[in-house]
Formats: sequence, C-alpha cells, structure tokens
Amino acid sequence: MNDTLPAVESETLLLLPHTVTDLDDFVARPEHYLVSVEAEPARAAEVWLDRLKRNPYGSDGLLRLAYFGRDIFTADQWDDVDGLWHELVGLCQGFLADGHAEMSFPGQPLVMSFERKGNVGIFRVGANRVPVDPSDFIPGVLDSAERFFDWVEDHVGRNCSDMKQQIRVVRSLL
Repeated sequence: MNDTLPAVESETLLLLPHTVTDLDDFVARPEHYLVSVEAEPARAAEVWLDRLKRNPYGSDGLLRLAYFGRDIFTADQWDDVDGLWHELVGLCQGFLADGHAEMSFPGQPLVMSFERKGNVGIFRVGANRVPVDPSDFIPGVLDSAERFFDWVEDHVGRNCSDMKQQIRVVRSLL
C-alpha cells in the first residue's frame, strides 16, 4: 500500500437536479451535478431539504470512497447516499461478525459485498473488486459514516442516534 495516501478517503455529494437524465454527461462532468456535504455543508443541507419537498428521499447523490487512492464506487453508481452509508456500516458489521456480508444498493440490483480471503478483505461493488486491509479500511469507513451522520443531525435536523449506536457496536467488534 502507498503510505503517503490516507487509507480511506470519502466525500458525500448530493445531486443538484432532481434526477440524472444524461448519465454520460453526469459521469464526464459530475461537478456540474453535485454539491459536497463536506465542502459546502449548509448548501448541501438546503439541497437535501428542498428535494424532500418533492421526493421521499433528500439524499440522492454520489458517495466517493477510496482506499489508498483506488475508487470503490464509480460516478455512474449514484444512489441514495444516506442508504449507502447505512449499507456500508452493515457490511462492516457483517464482515466482522461472519467474515462475509452482502447487500444491494438501495432499491437497485447492484450488489456490494465484503468478504475475508485469508488476511485480506475483498470489497466488491458490482464487478469492481478492491482488496483491503480490514484493520484500516473498516475504521476509515466508520469514521466517514460517523461524520456523515453528524452532518445529517447538525444540518438536516434528523436524529441519527440509532446509526451512531450501530457504529459504536461495529467498533466494539474490531
């Protein structure tokens, strides 16, 4: 692994328009379609709350997650980022409990899995397989998920105590 890069980097991005109608343009120019929760927390909250007025979900967007610079998700795998963070925490919990966990993207047939192969974890999204060291990957994912749920509480006003408790449970399995 490259020791100059952080093990896990993440950015949660919310979709500015109400849906993606030109996937090729979205993939080529995601900055025209997304606002970062981390870089623009207040604007991202406005987008989320505005979308909730017309849609059941405010959190459509893209989750950028990288392990030592290698992307886990691709731009065409946009979805409900709140649901994705829930699923990622659940995958980490299942991996630590059973050595294997599998879940689908919220409302889609795209499968994510996390399984142990010897001392290595294999994180898979669709056909993309990324080998990871669970000892730094899982804490990085949990830290990122916790930051996201803190933002949801602080800026969107939704109680995320259940997810924060689940993150604490997963940490206790490390």
